[in-house]
Formats: sequence, C-alpha cells, structure tokens
Amino acid sequence: MKYWSHVDKLLEVHICGVIEKSRKYTSLSITEVAALFHDFGKINPNFQKKLAGINGGRYSNHSYLSVFAFVYFAKTNREACWQLLKAENAADYKIKIRQVIALISHHHGDLPNFRDLLNLEEVTNAGMFVEKNELPFSSFLSKQLSIEHNQFSIDYDESDFQNSSKFVEYLHLRLWRAKALQYFMDTQFGFASLIHADKRDAGNNVWYQFEDRIPQAIEEMNLALDRKFQLFDQGPVLSDLNCLRTAIRIEATKNISRYLLSSGRVFTITAPTGAGKTYTLLSVAKEIQRQKGQLGIIYALPFLSITEQVQRILDEDGIDYLPVNSKANNQELVTALNMYEVNPTSENLQKILQQDFAEHSFDHPFIITTFVQFFETLVSNKNATLLKLPNFSNRIFLIDELQALPPRLYLFFSAWLEAFCRINNSYAILSTATMPKLDFPVKNYADELADPYLLFKEYSDNLPIELITPERYFSEKTFNRYKIHLIDNDKFMLQDLIDHVLSQTKSCLVILNTIGDTKDLYEKLEEFSHIILLNTHFTSSDRSEKIKMAKAFLNANEKVILVSTQLIEAGVDIDFPVVYRDLCPLPSLIQSAGRCNRNNTFSEMGDVYFFQLKKEQGKASSEVIYKGEAAQFLHFCKEHITDGVEENKLYTIQSDFFSSIRDSLTIGEFKKGDKSINMIECVNNAEFEHLGQFQLIDNDLFGEQYKYYIPKDEEDFSCEELADLTAQSLNTTDFEKNRKTRIEINSRLKILSDRIINVRLNSKGNQVTPAYRGGKTYLGIRVLYDLNSYSFEKGLELGTNNLLL
Repeated sequence: MKYWSHVDKLLEVHICGVIEKSRKYTSLSITEVAALFHDFGKINPNFQKKLAGINGGRYSNHSYLSVFAFVYFAKTNREACWQLLKAENAADYKIKIRQVIALISHHHGDLPNFRDLLNLEEVTNAGMFVEKNELPFSSFLSKQLSIEHNQFSIDYDESDFQNSSKFVEYLHLRLWRAKALQYFMDTQFGFASLIHADKRDAGNNVWYQFEDRIPQAIEEMNLALDRKFQLFDQGPVLSDLNCLRTAIRIEATKNISRYLLSSGRVFTITAPTGAGKTYTLLSVAKEIQRQKGQLGIIYALPFLSITEQVQRILDEDGIDYLPVNSKANNQELVTALNMYEVNPTSENLQKILQQDFAEHSFDHPFIITTFVQFFETLVSNKNATLLKLPNFSNRIFLIDELQALPPRLYLFFSAWLEAFCRINNSYAILSTATMPKLDFPVKNYADELADPYLLFKEYSDNLPIELITPERYFSEKTFNRYKIHLIDNDKFMLQDLIDHVLSQTKSCLVILNTIGDTKDLYEKLEEFSHIILLNTHFTSSDRSEKIKMAKAFLNANEKVILVSTQLIEAGVDIDFPVVYRDLCPLPSLIQSAGRCNRNNTFSEMGDVYFFQLKKEQGKASSEVIYKGEAAQFLHFCKEHITDGVEENKLYTIQSDFFSSIRDSLTIGEFKKGDKSINMIECVNNAEFEHLGQFQLIDNDLFGEQYKYYIPKDEEDFSCEELADLTAQSLNTTDFEKNRKTRIEINSRLKILSDRIINVRLNSKGNQVTPAYRGGKTYLGIRVLYDLNSYSFEKGLELGTNNLLL
C-alpha cells in the first residue's frame, strides 16, 4: 500500500526530504532521528482517507502515533537506537530519548516544559487506537525506508509513556542539569531545524536564498565598503571627528583580525556617540567573512527608527539586505505579488510562497531586524518564531545600542550568545557608547539553579573582547563636546522649564519622560515661531518629516525648539547646541546628550541641562516611567552627576554605574504579569514554555497597547478593504492560494504601518482611548473616527496626562 504525507507526496519521499533538508542546518542526532519518525503516524488509515477527502473515522491524528513508532522501535532496538542517537553514556541516552519524543510529539505545536512532555490523555487516545488497529510501522521502516532493524510491533503499555513524561523526577533532572545549557540549546535548535525542514519540504521549497546568494552578497558588500572607505580616506581635508571615526574603524578591524586566531566568539565596540559605529561594525563583519568564510549577517537594533537609518546607509552603498520588522516590506515579495496579479500561474504563486518563507525564516545573507525579533527568537519555544533559528547559525551578529536591553538581561544574553555562537559557528559584535559590564559578579548564589557560573560554565573563560581602546577615544578633545549643568531645584516645574528654554538664544532639544509632558510643554510654547513636537503619537512618516524640519532650521541657523520623548535619544543623527533632559538613568542621559554638539561643529562646547521635572502635586515625572529597580538608577544619577561634568569624564562614571548594576541585579529575570521568571532556572529545569514567555516589552508593566490607523481622509477605507480580503481568504479551500492571500494582507499591513500609531494606556485604567470607526477592529487595528483629533502639529490628542512612551 502507498502512504501519503501530503496530497501530492509519498510519505517516504517526504521523510527523506525532511532528513535531507534538516542536515543543511544541523548534524544533531536527535533531529535526524526525529525527522525519520516524525510522520510515521500518517500511516493511520483515517489520516490517509482524510487526505484523500474521505471521512474515514474519528481518530485521524498522527503526531502521537509517530511517538509510538519511535518508542517501540527504541524498546526493541536499543543498541541500534543508541548508535543512531550517538549517546555518550546511559544518562545521555535517556535525555536524548526524551528530546526526540519532544520533537516528534510537538512538531506541529510549541516546545513544552519537559515536566509536561506528553499529554497523557493524547497518549491514551493513541493507545486505544493502536489496540484496535494494526499499523505496519516496522514494515514501512524496512521496506520503504530500507532501514535494517529488529522487527517491532506496538504492544501498548501505558507505563512506557508515563515514564517518558515524568521528567520532573529527580533522576532525570539531575542528568539534565549536568549539561543543561547544551541539552536546552540542542533541543531548541534541533526542534527548529526539524520544523523548518518539514515546512520547506511540505511546500516543495528547494530555494535556499542564504546558500545561493551568500558568495555574491559577500563580494558585493566588500566592493561597496572598499569604495566607501576609499572615499573616507582620500576625500578632502578630513575633520578631526572623521579622522577619529576612521581610526576607530581601522583599530577594530585590525584587532578582530588578530583575535579571530583565538577561540573568541563575542566582541565589543565601546565608542562615543557619533563615532561612526555602523561602518565600524560593517568593516569588522567584512574582516570576519574574509577569515572565516561564507558567514551571513544579522544586524539587530532596538528601535524601528534606527533600523530605517541603517537601511538608508546600506541603500546608499548598494548593499543587498532583507529587512524583517513590522514595517519594512520585502521588495522581492512585493514584486512577486504584482507578477502574480498580472500572470496568476502556479510558478508565480510559488515565488510568492518562497519569498514569504524566506522572510519568516531569515533566509537571506544580510538581515536587518529589531531586538524584539532577535532576542525573543534566541530563547523562544514557539513554532512560528523558531522557524528563524536555523538561519542564526553561520552568522555574524551586529548588535547595536546594546544598552537598550533591560539591565537584568545584559549578562544573560551576553553569555547565551557566547554559547550559541560557539555551538553554531557564529560571531557577535556588541556595540554601544554605554557598554554594560559583561563579566559575572563574584558572589554567593543561595539557589544553585539560578547560579550563572553553573549554567554558563565556559563563559568566564570566553568573555567578550573589546576591539578598541575606549579610554583613548572618550578622552579625546574631539569627543569632549558638551558640559552637563545640573538644575538644582527640588520644585522645578513646567513653567520653570519654559522660562529656562526661552532664555536661550540657541536652538534647544528638550527630552521629557512622558508623552503628556511633551504635549503640555508644546502647548505652552506654541506661540514660538519654530516649535516642533515629537513623540510616538505621531505616524512614523510625520515623525521623519519633523526631524527633517528640525535639521533644516538648524542648518539655516534659525532657532528651533524640538520637544521630544526619549524616542530621539538613540541613533537619531541630529545635532543641537543645547539639550535639556528630565531625570533618567545614566545610559539614557549619555544617549540624550549624544544629540548635543554631536559633530563637534559649534564654536563653543554644547550645554546639557539635567533636571527633575515635578508635577503640581509634587510628584516627579521620572517616577511615572522609572519604577522599581529603575528607581535605583535615578538615584545613581543624583549621586554621581555633578554640575559642570564634561563628556570626557562620563566614561569613568558609566563604568561605576554598570558595575553597580552587575553586582546588584539578579541575572536573567523578567516579568510576566505579576510573576518573576528566572531564565537560568528555566534552562536548568527544562522549562521551554516558561522561558518562551519572555517578551522584551512587558505590556503589563508599560500598559495595554492599542493600534490606531490614521486615515488620510474620510474616504480612506484601507483597513476595511483588508478585512474584506481576510473574509475572502476564509472561503478559499486551496491552501496555497489562501496562503498567498494572507501574505498579501501582511504586505498591505506593512504599507499601512506608516499611518498606524500604538497607544499605550497605563495600568491604573484612568485613560480613555479615542473613538474608532464603527466600534470595530480590523486585524487588531482601530480606525480613528474623528480625524480632527489628529494633526501634523500635535499628533493624536487624547486629552490626558502622563501618557506612556
């Protein structure tokens, strides 16, 4: 009898295809074995009938039947299974058996906590089915797959699976914890490789963009960077700033060339703001590729605004890349969609599906993405997210503005990256002007399950290596561009700030902690001729236009006042002679001050005014944003930032700040609602689902989020049209065409994203969202009802104070 895995594919062909495709990403034995058995359950006659469009019976599942096939093969063929799994010893064999069970049973879902390895109800249902139906697993293994083995049958015994699922037993956990990090990463990467190969083979997708394009991509990037660096080096008389930028780039590139001879995998570049880190990172990546071969690049940044800046640089230099975020459209996908509209052939449909898969799996030699996509993938248990992970191997990670991570995660992710890179032939470059301390603190850990030394056993011998001499550059006169002035007033209120700003003869950038504060200040200064408001209650296209306006006034030497939230403090290339900053942690202060005299072009040193804005009730605005442990960071600034301190003194101060963070914070903790989850404990307890709950932005902490679409006019029904398209897709029975429609919806959503605003309400529930059209949401998006409540000048007006972020 022939067995089919899909309508058009024989089961043995699919299994062999998945094995072959998974080998492109990993040599893990658990993946090989899981790929072999993952779809054996499709021999289920009810599944075969269902595939043929026939109603064959109630039980048509296959995942748990596939587990049965593997378990009873292993029970009868212990020696052969031991060899297939390449088990080092009995303990390793027991762990690998359970890893394979996890991969097979959940390959259509998410990785579970190993204490919940199997759903015993599902086991019972499968057991009842095999007791009544003889499934020729052993025959299929020998005849269709030509694998010699001792013949086995399914002699169902519930205890076989109870033992497998009771992973919390002391014995199993003790065996796991001996090599917890290795086992955890292997399980996660093995699972990711299996589901990636399974989806690719099921879609008959044999196009590997990374593999096919990497040689040409490296050659083209090398030529582009050589041209750019030649322009830098042979241009007109260079400014002192550009000379230092070149010196930093050359030093980092020479040092990476030397350090690559050792076993180092993670490196740091700690350079002042405005030091040209983008080109330094690209130059270092170029050198790693020259020495280590065909490695791709993943460039990760914390905010969309910064990714757009890097994209502009790459566009100017003609460097090919694939942006993966909620806004950027894959132009090749857009082209494929347009081609299909003109010529709806199966070939053009396949191109759409291939491009979409490439985006969701990071299948491209050069990816630009956000911290959310990057760091959440590294620790995820989720099927859709882990589709990317196989393409994290053989990479160079360029991670800019590292300080934007939550401080508790600095050390965890540094150590995680070191282990991941060492296992998967990758390298990481961490870059920022405010580099955290990345060595583990020496202290006693009461709970060994949270002890980073025990989990990351090799990290202390492979700490990140600095590629430049930061002290040299931070002490350079060229990088001593501003002086910090403390406004020592415990009752400094909005009117005091207004008076201070208006007393200036030069242009001012005022950075406040809440959207409400920026709106209040703007309204008080509205009569000033050149006043610009900037916060996240503007569409991204309007924000970009406002920054252009501010730069135009600055270039024309006309006084302009730009009032902004902290969205401008990192990565925005703007240069003011005067900056005001409400009380904030030290890294934010330094990043904000990086917008002051950034290019060292003013005749005098820039002025940064640091103050604590108070409300009428006497409460500080900084307390609204910086709560809990972040309040300690504010205290550090109050204690260590003195009046008149200049930029070149901040390197020592920030070193003390990051030492205090390293020594005082618990490594790897994150909040999920009212729960605190320790990431190190999750790994030690094989808790994939718990670790997979990690989100870089905690909505419970920062407030509930709503998406609002700002229509161009009353006749703009773009969201409603998307809803209609979604409804049409539900009526399409053809899987590939249905998928094409959903890809088109996602592509259109990205086009609309320039007019979508995220509104967060604080957790107190005393804020009201704007009215939205018809009281309906379209794909989770609300359409703003009253267009008069949005303007280019003021953004979205909600009429409430203390709006977050």
